Amino acid sequence: MKTTRAGNRGLAYVAVAQLSATILGTVFWLLLARIIHPFAYGHLAWLISVGMIASAACLLGLGKTSVSYYPKERKEELLRGSAFVVLALSLAVGVAISLAIDPWLGPLIVGLSAFSIATYLELAKRDYRRYMWVWVSARSVALVLPIAIYCAWEMVDGILLGLSIAYIVAGFLSLRRFPPIPNLRAVRDKLRFASSSWGADIAGVSVNFLDKILIGALFGWTVLGTYQFAYRIFLLFAVFPQILFFYLLPEKSAGRRMRRTELLGALLSVGLAGLVYLSAPLAIPRIFPDFADGIRAVQVMGLAIIPLVIVKIRTSELYSQGKANVIFGSNLIALSVGAIGIAISFGRSLGLLGLSCSLLALQTASALALFSVPKVLRWQGGSKTAAGLVLMMLSTAALLGFAGAGQPQVTFRQELEGENLWRITGEGVAMDTYVKIIGIGENPQEIRMAIGRAFGEIRRVEELMSAEDEDSEIYALNHSGTEWVDLSPETLHVLGEAKRYAEISDGLFDPTVKPLVDLWMEKVKKTRRMPDPTELGKGLGLVGWRSLVIDVNGGRARFLKSGMQITLGGIAKGYAVDRACEILISSGAVGWALVDIGGDIRVVGKGSWTIGVQHPRKNLYIKIELENCAVASSGDYQRYFFLGNVRIHHIIDPRTGCPADESAGTTVIAETCTAADALSTAVFVAGPEDGKALLDSLGLKGLIVTWDGETIASDLWDFPLEWEPL
Repeated sequence: MKTTRAGNRGLAYVAVAQLSATILGTVFWLLLARIIHPFAYGHLAWLISVGMIASAACLLGLGKTSVSYYPKERKEELLRGSAFVVLALSLAVGVAISLAIDPWLGPLIVGLSAFSIATYLELAKRDYRRYMWVWVSARSVALVLPIAIYCAWEMVDGILLGLSIAYIVAGFLSLRRFPPIPNLRAVRDKLRFASSSWGADIAGVSVNFLDKILIGALFGWTVLGTYQFAYRIFLLFAVFPQILFFYLLPEKSAGRRMRRTELLGALLSVGLAGLVYLSAPLAIPRIFPDFADGIRAVQVMGLAIIPLVIVKIRTSELYSQGKANVIFGSNLIALSVGAIGIAISFGRSLGLLGLSCSLLALQTASALALFSVPKVLRWQGGSKTAAGLVLMMLSTAALLGFAGAGQPQVTFRQELEGENLWRITGEGVAMDTYVKIIGIGENPQEIRMAIGRAFGEIRRVEELMSAEDEDSEIYALNHSGTEWVDLSPETLHVLGEAKRYAEISDGLFDPTVKPLVDLWMEKVKKTRRMPDPTELGKGLGLVGWRSLVIDVNGGRARFLKSGMQITLGGIAKGYAVDRACEILISSGAVGWALVDIGGDIRVVGKGSWTIGVQHPRKNLYIKIELENCAVASSGDYQRYFFLGNVRIHHIIDPRTGCPADESAGTTVIAETCTAADALSTAVFVAGPEDGKALLDSLGLKGLIVTWDGETIASDLWDFPLEWEPL
């Protein structure tokens, strides 16, 4: 088989391959950003990240082993045996993951594995021209075919199918030059290097994809979608480090010195980082206004190009020297830093900016580790000690990560309100939203303790009311069919309150709408198709608050129809606010207080508080005065997505089975936040005319903003209806 010798054109072919692949990949993700919602965008990124890590595991380090040893030894058996092992393992892993996670993910893993080993074998032969065409052809098909299938199916699964076909075809066409053989003698001879390379491969691909998996689990698909958009912009400019690596590795393995190329790469990385930082605020709002929140994330990620170039240069050198164990250890250290950064971002609610900083920290740690780990190996006198050190760091990172994710931080601010009077503000995250508690009193330390206990109470209620936590009573009830389920008095109390407000509102507030919420916010999001009449009818058949039976004396509850489920999302935050207020007042240290959970607010104690009610469509607000009462708002502007021009949101009309569509937002003032929370939902579902009538019949102050922006107030509303700029 003829081998193309490296020359000046080698770098050009590798550059074209990597540049084309990165540009086509970025165009693919940017096109998707235009046609699917960030929720589906994030979910797709999560699935592909799982596929990429599984594919790297299937390579068993044989790709880089082939590139590192074939240029020196010229053993064809190494290439063909590597292809056989990778393909056989990818088929087994693909079947297992299809059964365990997603049926469309298995074919993608097979395609990615075949494509990856094929490109490595082309590099091993130093056939840079064929390497370029394999990359360009695969990414070209992967750009067009998935989107075409999606448009035909209107299902995100079609995107995975299109990607699978593209990589399977490209991979197997290239592997025809390297017919797989089960003769594994040449592979066995390189097992030591391959095992180290395997660990380095998995750790390396985890550096690029594990963050998506963690962010999806901790922050949800929508945040992951925006992060993925910023990350793809980063990868567009990070193509240069990739070009350097794939060119330098075979050249250094062949014995060439590449110092001038390395120096030029380092200098250009600084220019690229500056270009990203300066261009992001100018380009993104004009081209992708829906992703303007990601500007700062893109800028910070752009700075990571500088350490990334250093990582790629150093990695190519270490692989050419057979030091895959150093790369493995360095990648584990970098993963530890990245995991800690994501955990801190989650625990302290740092959002996208914190996540982008974790990426910068990861790349910087990787660069530093690649130079320091060899010194540790020499200093400690062996790889076993170094491996122990790396394992210890990874374990510490995992413990810190779990601690940060499981115990969100509360930050405090302390201000002197008056003579011997302190104002303490505690802020944190609970119930998937921002929480603020303000306590005023004479003893700041006791106020802090009371606020801490209030946060603990909110998290306890969150666990109690969760429909997703398998250990919660609500989860047990939702999966009981029609059997009686023993419940605690507190759970029975909240269920009773939910039924009471359902009766007061004549079913406009209905806690049993969970099957319909899941239909619209999960299945419709994923398929991007309106539910057909059969699906909608099935969901409506499982809704009806009267079919939830509560036996208070027996301490139990059950459904009358199998398949029914409840969600306390329309009342749980209000109840948590009320419980937190009770904790604060009963402490004796807090004279008056405010508790705010995602806009559900209650004030207790002395004096009045000025609260701003935000407009659901504009950056405007109305001022209201509260004293020993609560306010809650509902709207279609927090959890929503667009299907064409239709706004789909989570507040379902139990009468139609569809998202309520007459109001944009409602605000209700009541004695307790439990009442305000439930009734704001009921008024929203009722619509402007019937909603106002409900407020007036209950003698409550309330505000309704209609779909077309008109403001309607209840008869008792006595605050100015003047919207002011935020």
